[in-house]
Amino acid sequence: MLSSSPRAIAIAPRSRASNRDVRAPFSAAPRSRRRNEQDYHSARASGSRRVSVVVAAAAADAKAAEADLPPSDWAKEWRARFDAEKVFHCDKEGACDDKENAALVDFIVAASATLADVPSRFIVVGDGGILESVRPWPKTPRFAELGAKGTCCTLASDDKTFEAHLFLSRVREVALARSERGGRKIYAIRFFGEEAAPMGTVPVPTPKTMMTVVLHGTGEGGEVPAEAVEKWESLAKVLEEKGGKL
Repeated sequence: MLSSSPRAIAIAPRSRASNRDVRAPFSAAPRSRRRNEQDYHSARASGSRRVSVVVAAAAADAKAAEADLPPSDWAKEWRARFDAEKVFHCDKEGACDDKENAALVDFIVAASATLADVPSRFIVVGDGGILESVRPWPKTPRFAELGAKGTCCTLASDDKTFEAHLFLSRVREVALARSERGGRKIYAIRFFGEEAAPMGTVPVPTPKTMMTVVLHGTGEGGEVPAEAVEKWESLAKVLEEKGGKL
C-alpha cells in the first residue's frame, strides 16, 4: 500500500566547492565552429588567389597573342592605274618599235626581277570555278603580240609545267595589298580589269579581279619569310612613290 504521507527527499548540503560552476574551458563545439570559419575564410582567400593567378595568366596570354597580330592600321593597299598607251622603244643601235602598255610591262618586269623564285600562290576566279597553283614566281616574263587581243604576258616556269597569261590591254589597275586573316598576314598582288557596262547605261567602270598572286607562307603556321616580305614591300614602295599612276 502506498503511503499517503509526503515522501521525504534527502538533499545533501552543497559545499563551497560544489557551488562552483564546473565547466570545460570553452566547449569543443564552439572551438570547432571557429576553426571551420577560419578554414572557410582561408579557403576563400586561397581560391581568390588561384582565380587571380588564372585571370592574370589568361590576360598575359591574350596580350601576347595580340602582340603577334598586326596593328589595327596595318592593313593597307597601294593601287595604281594603267592606261593603254603606245610608246616608242629604241635600242642603242637606233632601232625602234611601238609597244603597248609600256608602264604595265615595266611593272611586271620589275615584279619578276624582285620576286623571282619567291613561292607564290596564283589565283584566278571564274564564274563557276577557282584555279590555284603554288609556284615560285617566274624569273623572266614573256610578251607577245596576239593581233586584236593585244599584248599577252606569260609567266611560266622553266619546264613549262606552269603558265599564267595576262592580256595587258584588259588590265586597268594593279594593287599590292596586305591584310590579316585568322591571325595570318597576307601579302597580295592583284591585277584588275573593268566590267563591261550594260547596254544603254552610262559606262561606270568597276574594277574586277583578273588574277591574284599571294606570297605563299613556308614558315611555321604559314608565315611568309621576312626576306619575301621585304621584296614585296619594295614593290609597294614603287607604287606609293608613283602616286597611283604609272
